[in-house]
Amino acid sequence: MKIKRLFSTLLMAAAFFGPAKPAMAADEPASSIQDLLVTPTRVVFEGNMPTTELALVNRSEKPHTYAISFVQCRMSETGEIKEIDATTPQDPQEHFADSLVRFSPRRVILEPRQVQMVRMMLRKPADLGDGEYRSHLSFRLIPTAENAVKPDSVSSGIQIKLTPIYGVSIPVIVRQGSLKATTKLSNLRFDAKRLHLTIEREGSRSTYGDLVVQFRGTGKAVTVAQMNGVAVYTPNPKRTVLLSLSPPKGIELRGGELIVRYATKENDTEQLLAEGRITVP
Repeated sequence: MKIKRLFSTLLMAAAFFGPAKPAMAADEPASSIQDLLVTPTRVVFEGNMPTTELALVNRSEKPHTYAISFVQCRMSETGEIKEIDATTPQDPQEHFADSLVRFSPRRVILEPRQVQMVRMMLRKPADLGDGEYRSHLSFRLIPTAENAVKPDSVSSGIQIKLTPIYGVSIPVIVRQGSLKATTKLSNLRFDAKRLHLTIEREGSRSTYGDLVVQFRGTGKAVTVAQMNGVAVYTPNPKRTVLLSLSPPKGIELRGGELIVRYATKENDTEQLLAEGRITVP
């Protein structure tokens, strides 16, 4: 019943949102990767959780093929996720999850509006050390034969087609042992309807939550910015964030206070991770 309800919800979402708009009118691969809906957008294995499932939905009117694989990624101080390879210098504090998690299938052909489940299973060795392990599951669009033969240039009668491979990825995290993390907000600075801040993280696990900014003047506090799904991955000690503030009509950001909350939800209960305040003259 749970899977049936998930299928129904995903199909309704696909019908509601419709095909994703192309990033560029002539760039079919770019638009095709936007047509892929992946849910959930992150996976965390902790406690007694041996298996889980992802759902893939093709929101377009064309069939698409995607290759699924693990890649290793690193987060920058500004929150940018960059893929790394074997030539990238290793960080001894980084631990990857690809050897701990198996998944199937590794390639899917999605017909229009079709839902495909990807099954994942955790396989932890008995001597696995305590810590947080993270890899990213990548979904890469396989170009069609039609796209692959369109010439970009012609030299000596040979047609050359350079086809970029587009994809999306989601974090897959495995937690072993009793892990803890604490966070605080620092370096708050208000600058012409923008708020600069730093999330500082300490501990043995990453943090993940939503940032909500409220302005309190002479009246009731109002929400002026929100950023969902903000992570600070291990081993990063901090992440800088820039938020554009959009006060409701008739509200001026002066003579009050900005209140920033970084919070997460566990079992439908909000847990405050950190809070910061700054006076607005």
